[in-house]
Amino acid sequence: MKKFLKENWFVAVIAVFFVAISLYFAYDQHKDDLPGKSVGGKDVAFGIGDQYTTMDDLYDGLYKNYGKSMIVQQFSDAVLDNAVATTDELLAEAQNYTDYYAEMYSSYGGLSYLNQIAKSYYGYDDFKTYMLYSLKSREMSTKYVSDHAEDYVNDEFIKKYNPRVISYCLIKFEKPDTPTADELERLKKAQDAWTSEKYSAENFADFAKDFSEDASTASSGGKLGYVDSATTSLVEEFTKAALQLEAGQVSDWVFSKDYGYFLLKCDSTSLADYRSETDFVSRILSDFENAANEIMWSAAKEAGVSFNDADIEAYIKSELGVESED
Repeated sequence: MKKFLKENWFVAVIAVFFVAISLYFAYDQHKDDLPGKSVGGKDVAFGIGDQYTTMDDLYDGLYKNYGKSMIVQQFSDAVLDNAVATTDELLAEAQNYTDYYAEMYSSYGGLSYLNQIAKSYYGYDDFKTYMLYSLKSREMSTKYVSDHAEDYVNDEFIKKYNPRVISYCLIKFEKPDTPTADELERLKKAQDAWTSEKYSAENFADFAKDFSEDASTASSGGKLGYVDSATTSLVEEFTKAALQLEAGQVSDWVFSKDYGYFLLKCDSTSLADYRSETDFVSRILSDFENAANEIMWSAAKEAGVSFNDADIEAYIKSELGVESED
């Protein structure tokens, strides 16, 4: 269920990724590897790995419709395609999100509205393609941040955000201010069970599986994941209680006027346990303005990016702020 989380959390994550990855790249030191390169008789603008984007591709697919600014997106898409394979699983996930948001925006026209937004604002043929590249960006960014987390998390970060991994059990009240007799009975049953010898912090996951009324987390032992002081998608009572816990500690029962009663456990405050969490990745991308640049450029360098057209090279470098790179 996770109803106390914002339903559009993924939209926010997507926005972080796609605004950030379009900011700027670095220019590869091997810029002269492909002088005069052509494919099928067409001049190459740039190459990512063994894939080449021709001048005709840029003009026919982007420039004549959207102007020069879309060349940068073409470049980022090429990097993403090289870094993250288009698997059946990824396509299925993109379709699931497309269906979800089409339903969410049904009053605005559903999929037709989303397709229009994807094309008008992002230059993609349809919303599913936009979602696919969003997921690729998420995957690439998650791997990079996980591999380089120590570059971002220092004493200052810990002091500022107080990060931790949280699990919880929810006893849900439909109207928390006026609980029914049945709801109070369920709460007492859970409270009595928690104080018994059967459950403790060590097997909190079993307790959550047995008693939590949040269907989306109960089966996984109540795990929510990464939470910090800047998290805004949780109710205030939940966040306040979570950030007061140290690793291994369990809170008292926390009342929420919106949901009922929570019991929270701090699973960890260790970087090793949250470095791959989606919300942690989102925090890094939003807090470190150059993080997305580092991610994209690292992937481009690994692919052996090379420019062949001087004008395109100059434009991309100008737009992405890499004129000074050697």
